[in-house]
Amino acid sequence: MAPLAGAEATPPSTNEPRRGPGGWTVLIVLLLLAFAVFLAFPMETVSLQPWVPALQAQLRTVVGQGWPYVAVALLGAIVGLAEIVSTFPNYPREALRTRWAQNLVLVNAVAAPLALAVVQIYAPTTNLILTVLGVGIGFQAIIRTRFTLAKQIGGSGEGDVSLNLGWLYEQFQNLCKTQIDLELMNGRRTAVTRLIERYPTLAELHDIAEYTVIARATLTSDEEKAKQAELDRLFDPKAPANVARTGLALMILENGGQAYVDLLLSQPAVPVKSTSPESVVKSLIDRYSLNDLVALALRLMTSQQEQNWVQQAAQPAPGMNEASQKAFIARFLVERIGAETALKAMTEPPAE
Repeated sequence: MAPLAGAEATPPSTNEPRRGPGGWTVLIVLLLLAFAVFLAFPMETVSLQPWVPALQAQLRTVVGQGWPYVAVALLGAIVGLAEIVSTFPNYPREALRTRWAQNLVLVNAVAAPLALAVVQIYAPTTNLILTVLGVGIGFQAIIRTRFTLAKQIGGSGEGDVSLNLGWLYEQFQNLCKTQIDLELMNGRRTAVTRLIERYPTLAELHDIAEYTVIARATLTSDEEKAKQAELDRLFDPKAPANVARTGLALMILENGGQAYVDLLLSQPAVPVKSTSPESVVKSLIDRYSLNDLVALALRLMTSQQEQNWVQQAAQPAPGMNEASQKAFIARFLVERIGAETALKAMTEPPAE
């Protein structure tokens, strides 16, 4: 079984994802259970209308003849499901709900019974159980296989003579992968936007993203270090604020999943005073001199990179006056620690 080659796990569900099985799923399961009970119950021992046992006998005959096709169809559907889940491990539920994922599963489920019908036409006396297993497993392998008939000696492989039986399925697989990815883009954009609106400051998003990485139980040490490095890169003071916020929100979504994002968004917001970042920036510019603003920023920022950026921004530069430098530093400070934190620091009495 080959996963959808080269796909990136990308994006998730609608704004309000469904929880638990849907109504149609429950109804189908109940109907299947009722059908199984009807077939298994000995109707001939009960005084009923003659047509009831006759119908049961006919259905038993149909099921006896059709179960091999149902079995290989289920095997094919399971292979299709496994391909989608392995390609979109962060959003398996959302990916399986897309139309193209359902098309991929349907093609796998329909092609296997057709292959079984062909085998039974040309080999009707073969053991039925072995035929079902051979078609259910072997057919899925064949349509994903490339046979090398002649291999170039010492070459790069471009001169090999091969028979690629899986070429057609590979093209269909790539089409489904791309379309699933595109369908998931809407849900991902919506979730990222809502996260940014709910947690507007970089500090909040960074803390949540860092906790999301640390709390994951399945990450290896190397994977955790790689994700921490990505967090540090996004939190770099030199990175554009909008890009950093979007990247951090996306990391929360990628590492925590849609259900975790829904939990974060469902938590009640802490009531805060309505203070616009622009008004706080203006207050910082008006209240502090350049040196005092630098001192405040160095006191409030704990990151060495951020402190270095503030000190560099305060250095004289061609075409930059003190007002422009204060504006840059004030906006950077509010962006990094939040308007409320900056306002609180302004109202605190200066340290002795």
